[in-house]
Amino acid sequence: MVKSMETKETFVFNRIEIEGKPSIEQLISWFQNKMYKEDYGLGFTSITNEDGLIVAQILFRSPSYIQHYNAANGLFEKQVINIYGELELLYDIDNNMIYTTSSQTKFAKAKTLLRESIKSRITFSNIEFSAKTMFEKVQKMGFMPFITDLTIKQFKYKEGAMGRYSVHLDDKDLGYELLDSYSDSINRMTVQVQSNKYPDFILSIASQNSLTIKCREENIWPIINDLKSYL
Repeated sequence: MVKSMETKETFVFNRIEIEGKPSIEQLISWFQNKMYKEDYGLGFTSITNEDGLIVAQILFRSPSYIQHYNAANGLFEKQVINIYGELELLYDIDNNMIYTTSSQTKFAKAKTLLRESIKSRITFSNIEFSAKTMFEKVQKMGFMPFITDLTIKQFKYKEGAMGRYSVHLDDKDLGYELLDSYSDSINRMTVQVQSNKYPDFILSIASQNSLTIKCREENIWPIINDLKSYL
């Protein structure tokens, strides 16, 4: 029997609102007018509609500089080197959400391209990813989250002793207690999630608009599809 492989992915999200609520066909038409061209260095290379989910591949070019030694004149000269990058952007029309497994920096380039492509007023906003909010959202999914790790940025041990505190937890009741007491000061939380739908998986929240999931490889996208409806 072949053992299922585990995978770990970090997803970056943003809420997106477009004035007039254009159809998916209109959006794709706008995107197709911004296919990648070398003279600009940012554009789409592929756009597909997967049952109301726009899946877009984006290519971008960034200049970088290196020092080149010119032996003929004994001087150092700057030389421009073009660095290329790509990312996959997913646009969930029904949930007004865009997301990717790429970095925040690449995600920012994708948002720039969307602003340039969409011919209506567009607004991006953060998604509430505080520890307590995410814990409650996982519970609303019918899953059972158990806190295993917390980092509290302003933990008060006793009068005159306060600082950053990271802890691994084996006692679920203590985890709930810390979550209630320090909900506004928690900047990292890891939970083990149990459900009747999937084998146990790990969910971590460590920064604004992003979360990390560690689970069986075949479950990563089904879990995200379930989760995003509650974000």
